[in-house]
Amino acid sequence: MLGDLVSGIAFAAHDRYRIKKSMVRDLSVLVMLIAERSNAALLFDDSNLARENLASLRVAPFITSASIYAEDGSVFASYTASSVAPEAFPPLERERLHRFEPNRLVVFEPMMFEGKRIGTVCVRAALIELEEAWRNYLISAILIILSAGFAAFILSYRLQQIVSEPIKNLAKTARLIAQQKDYSVRAATETEDETGVLVQSFNMMLQTIEAQNTELINSNRDLEQRVKERTLELQAAKERAETADKLKSFFLATMSHELRTPLNSIIGFTGIMLQGLVGPLSDEQKKQLNIVKTSAHHLLSLISDVLDISKIEAGQLTVAMEPFNLRESILKVVQSVRPLAEKKGLVLSVDGIDEVLPCTSDVRRVEQVLLNLLSNAVKFTEQGDIRVICAREAQRYAIIVADTGVGIAEEEQDDLFQPFHQVDTGLSRKYEGTGLGLSICKKLVVILGGSIWVKSDKGAGSTFGFTLPIEGIPK
Repeated sequence: MLGDLVSGIAFAAHDRYRIKKSMVRDLSVLVMLIAERSNAALLFDDSNLARENLASLRVAPFITSASIYAEDGSVFASYTASSVAPEAFPPLERERLHRFEPNRLVVFEPMMFEGKRIGTVCVRAALIELEEAWRNYLISAILIILSAGFAAFILSYRLQQIVSEPIKNLAKTARLIAQQKDYSVRAATETEDETGVLVQSFNMMLQTIEAQNTELINSNRDLEQRVKERTLELQAAKERAETADKLKSFFLATMSHELRTPLNSIIGFTGIMLQGLVGPLSDEQKKQLNIVKTSAHHLLSLISDVLDISKIEAGQLTVAMEPFNLRESILKVVQSVRPLAEKKGLVLSVDGIDEVLPCTSDVRRVEQVLLNLLSNAVKFTEQGDIRVICAREAQRYAIIVADTGVGIAEEEQDDLFQPFHQVDTGLSRKYEGTGLGLSICKKLVVILGGSIWVKSDKGAGSTFGFTLPIEGIPK
């Protein structure tokens, strides 16, 4: 009897742990989908859309409240189930976590956009399922233990030779049920004495177990149906979130003119003023206007990177394939970078372009990729030299930029071409940037039918290279 009690407690505790783990997993998946779905609302400061997203949680009756925190820790949007009294939301947790509080589960999920955290989603759920399961298991365990104890007492008290055979038959029936898991089997009642009572009690226990087993099967079937329905709802929410993300990329891609035109005007008018066309300027005025012009150029470059990556993601980037002289394009890009290299005392050389190199591709995009690689080489090289090498490999050209700069550790190279990724070195903090350059280069090279690669060792320089089909994009 003590063993049954211990086993029942252990089984109930194990099942309680399993249910808690299942609740954490299911709620975490739901919170992740809400976080992805609400990215657009937080980015565009649309609290109404955020509240609508949270209000969709009302289909889950066990969820009592939810909130979306902005990056500064303020509550951007919230939801409270109609069946519970409003209460203050917990302090913001900036990391992904879950915790069990009295009578509820709390889950925090960071909201990420392009590798950057922009907010946090918090959802609180009642532990109704857990408490009901715990109560049912305790009742079942107590009933079974009491029934088994009562039967054992009667058998030990009334055991005589006359009941040996019925006991054997009862044991045989019990073994059959244990082997076949068929709780519809019943033991035959041969006498009306204590042995008969035992058999009847055994059959009643089987009836109870059979009813509970049937109820459990029906409950599992209903649960599977609810999970299936919930999965479909979450899939629909995921698709809506993906659609919103595509709309974001489409919006940014179509804003190129509206964003670039004001900056170009600032740069143009600043240049006119620096030329003295509107009147003489003092040295301090020239200094300040040069700062404005430099900052505008830098901002235009950053916006161009963001718009390029958005166009690529939105599928709006088009390439103009036409024949051109690759040698002239390489020399043009090298000459534009040479003043920056000479200013740092770096030797910039070109190899392998003694002859005309005919190529069919998008000349502007090819020059953009090479300019980005050369600019990075100058940026991260303090002394030594930078070499640009062009070689023909079958029906492709290979263009290589090798430097003697700081180099890149092997474990950092896998994420090098990811958007907004910047190598964590001392030099990286000296320069501003979006971390989009190499990501754009890779996407452009792939669109042009080529490939890009890197070889580097920490402190031993880096070698970046990309290939281009000579005759344009292969069909």
